[in-house]
This record gives sequence, C-alpha cells and structure tokens, in this order.
Amino acid sequence: MTIGSIIGEPLSIHKLVSSKREKVDRVVDLLNEVGLRPDLLNRYPHEFSGGQRQRIGIARAIALKPEFIVCDEPVSALDVSIQAQVINLLSDLQKKFKLTYLFIAHDLKVVEYISNRVAVMYLGEIVELARSEDIYRDPKHPYTQALLSAIPVPDPKAKKQRIILKGDVPSPIHPPPGCPFHTRCHYKIVDRCKTEHPELRELAPGHWASCHLAE
Repeated sequence: MTIGSIIGEPLSIHKLVSSKREKVDRVVDLLNEVGLRPDLLNRYPHEFSGGQRQRIGIARAIALKPEFIVCDEPVSALDVSIQAQVINLLSDLQKKFKLTYLFIAHDLKVVEYISNRVAVMYLGEIVELARSEDIYRDPKHPYTQALLSAIPVPDPKAKKQRIILKGDVPSPIHPPPGCPFHTRCHYKIVDRCKTEHPELRELAPGHWASCHLAE
C-alpha cells in the first residue's frame, strides 16, 4: 500500500469521506500536520527513513480525530536526534488537538519530558504513580529509585550513586509471594515483605506507591 492508502484507510472504513478527491485532500492535510510533503502520498513505506515512517504512523493515528492515543515505544528504534523531532511533533499535536497520550517507554528521560503523570510498573503491576516532577524529585518505591539511579548524567566528572539490582527478574506468570519486588529489593527485607502483598497507597497528595517501607 502507498502511504496515501495507509493514512486514508481509516477514513474509508469509517465512511468519513464521500469522494476520492475529499479523501486525498484529507490525507494531504494529515501529511502537512506531521511535516511531510503532500507529493509523497503515492510512495511506499520502504522508501522512507525510520523517522519519516513514524510520522506516517502518527498521521494515520490522528486521521479519525481521536481524543486518546496509545503510544507504545514510539521512539525506541530511532536515533536520538530523530527521537527529539518525533517527541516534539507529538507534543505539538497534543496541544493543537487537545490529545491525551498513554505513553509507554523504557527511556526515562523521554518519559520525563513528555509526561504529566508517570506510572512505574514491575512484573505487570503499577508500583508507583505520581506527577512526573514528583516521581523524578522524590521516588518512593525502591524499584523506581533504582531505575532513576541508572539515568546517565551528561557530565563525566559528576558522581552518581547507582543502585544495582541483583538477581534475575522473577516470572510474571508465577511471581514470588508477598511483594513481587522483594527478591531484588536493596532495602533490608522484613518478613512482611515476603508474605504480604503491599497495597498501592497514597503517601502524599497524588503520589501512590506499593511498598511496606515507603515511609
């Protein structure tokens, strides 16, 4: 399929255009929104770079004028400079169309840049949830603390205390009893951690964590 057909397919499926001309015009508008030239609509995906293909995917995602978009690792396969371009595009579209993103990523600096609220997951469970600035300023859960300690600092002279997690990640199908993180936790483990599953508790306004020792 050409990118014109790919972007225009949702419009045809949902019968949002009444003619071929109207469909082409709408696709051209979408290409302009994501920073691609309209004359590219008859080309095929393999003719584009990774960053351009991501823009094509974004154009298709906004074709139906959604309010909510799931972005699953949208920049993980891109070079850093292209990542910045795509992230800025997503931010601009978010403001212009009043979009809500569920942004799934492993790059914590990207998450910090684009997110208003952050949920940290371990073995398929949310272990901490808070506003972005609160997570990065004062992480409550030991897993969050370990993740943030691994973020590189762009200063070769800066000293940073890394929290090294030991042991293998348990099976998410057969998680350990009690707290799922207790087998790798860097704090002194108490019997309660090994036997009682911690509830997700609000430790500060809007800041939730599931850890017996979070206080």
